Amino acid sequence: MITYYRKDETILLYPHEACERSSIGFKYLSEAGMPIRLINIGWDRVVSPQYRWHGLRRGGGYAIFQYTLNGRGMLRIGETKHALPKETAFLTVVPSDHEYYFSEEASEWEFLYVVVNGSDAIHHCTELIRRLGPVIPLRDRQEPVLAISRLYAELCRNPQLDKYVISARLYEWLMELHRLAEGRDIVRADEELPGPIRAAVRLMKSRYSEDLSVDDMASAAGLTKYHFCRQFQKKTGLRPNQYLRKIRVEQAARLLRHTERTVEAIARETGFGYTNYFIKVFRSFVGVTPNEYRLGKQVDPVSFLRVEQ
Repeated sequence: MITYYRKDETILLYPHEACERSSIGFKYLSEAGMPIRLINIGWDRVVSPQYRWHGLRRGGGYAIFQYTLNGRGMLRIGETKHALPKETAFLTVVPSDHEYYFSEEASEWEFLYVVVNGSDAIHHCTELIRRLGPVIPLRDRQEPVLAISRLYAELCRNPQLDKYVISARLYEWLMELHRLAEGRDIVRADEELPGPIRAAVRLMKSRYSEDLSVDDMASAAGLTKYHFCRQFQKKTGLRPNQYLRKIRVEQAARLLRHTERTVEAIARETGFGYTNYFIKVFRSFVGVTPNEYRLGKQVDPVSFLRVEQ
């Protein structure tokens, strides 16, 4: 969801638009001790073909994220050229054989950018490039851009912002990119799920101890079985039966932690027909058997266990 911002009576799409177009750079007296730190952040507009940066001619040890607000730029990776139109970003690590530049076919290239270094920055950005590719369309998922826009606006208001706060903001940006890499349409909060999928999840949570079928879930969603299965995995990242097992394991973990019921009784109560099957599924989700979990062997028996993909 995009939040709109006001500057006087003008509706702004991003927080940085309440500021002036500028850039903020950082120099550090010590070696890179922090796992991620900001080198440069800016909002710029170029119209000259002289704007050209080569990834093998400018030092190294840092990563660049640049998002097109208006106009168009170009990115060359090896022998391949990529257009960078509005609402498209690129992510690259320096040094590498790349080059980004102003497209002579465009009238302008306006963009937000951030340059970061540190061991975590390079590790995360390298992995994100592997999963997303160097060019990232963001028309439908603006969260990574909003994270950078908010940081830019925050620094414009307070150039002395604490460096640890800045690093925390950069982790937010990276995690939004990881969320995108994990699955563009995956929704984590139940209340954000589409109505039909939310209805199926409510059914699972209220009747997880019963012998629910995918047909039952599709019926609760009001969708055909085929369409339901496709939409459910698209939005949750799990197949319907996997999601049901996840709910059952979470409930079983709670009972193991807070009751003296036997493993056999908990298996029955959480919808597992056979104890051996329950033990097998629990181990596949949690990494230990139910008894090992209860006794705190290899993993702490927390008060509430949440299973994520």
